[in-house]
Amino acid sequence: MKKLLIFLIIPLLNFGQIRYSKPNYSDVPLAQNHKNVLDIYTWYDVLGKNTLIFTAKEGCGDGYDYCDLRAYHYTGNGNLLWDIKDYAPNNTDITLKKTEITDLDEDGIAEISILYTLGYSGGGVKLIMHEKGKKYAIRGERWNRRGDDCAYSYNMYGKNSFESAKSSFKSYARGLFLKEISTLYGRNCDHYED
Repeated sequence: MKKLLIFLIIPLLNFGQIRYSKPNYSDVPLAQNHKNVLDIYTWYDVLGKNTLIFTAKEGCGDGYDYCDLRAYHYTGNGNLLWDIKDYAPNNTDITLKKTEITDLDEDGIAEISILYTLGYSGGGVKLIMHEKGKKYAIRGERWNRRGDDCAYSYNMYGKNSFESAKSSFKSYARGLFLKEISTLYGRNCDHYED
């Protein structure tokens, strides 16, 4: 009975704020089922124990680090809730830049935001957000404008649209995305929403 009570209380302690850890590979049995593990996150929310595992295939040719990026979100002792897979274009590279685990709507269920670049020097930037089995995406592309390579266009309302997302999700995701573009170039870049 005490174990059941503790199991029910732990997610409530984190309500409104998700605390996560980045354990060692050897401490996460689920990670043993994956090759080329890049990063691991664990946290508790109302779904119970959560594990997020990132993997990437190395060696895209000509010295690039990774050809693909994959993320697997497990709940409990190994139930796959969702996964994503993306591939680098034209034998370039893909780079995981940032992962944020939040509870913006304070419903006790974490939102996971994954930001990564595709292609040479961040030619493409993507942000994928998951919450309650729903996937949202921002896709951006760098383009030259009169010799300035610090100009981006992006789309939040295409495939996996933020159109039906809560306003807190939209503003958080847009801010995270635009901050990464500025970080890539060390300055604020012009950006245009499609």
